[in-house]
Amino acid sequence: MANTGDSREAATVGAREGKYLTFSLAGEQYGIGILKVREIIGMMPITPVPLAPGFLKGVINLRGKVIPVVDLRRKFGMPEADVTERTCIIVVEVKGSSHRIP
Repeated sequence: MANTGDSREAATVGAREGKYLTFSLAGEQYGIGILKVREIIGMMPITPVPLAPGFLKGVINLRGKVIPVVDLRRKFGMPEADVTERTCIIVVEVKGSSHRIP
């Protein structure tokens, strides 16, 4: 008889296999499936959106397309950090629409 614990673990590992873009946030490593990443750009002006949820930093205009910018630090309850020359925005595809992660 097969050990179901081993097969569950193998299925979990198999679900995580693939290529990922990794990034650091507050000293922790995170990854996004590479097929979801559309592009990586430098910081640009972000327009605040009144009455938006706290984690929505605002929107940007990228080549005529308005894209929401989600601040993962705010979303995960982490303290804010200063923007540096290493700060970038990751544009990802989420259910058919593009979002940006600073």
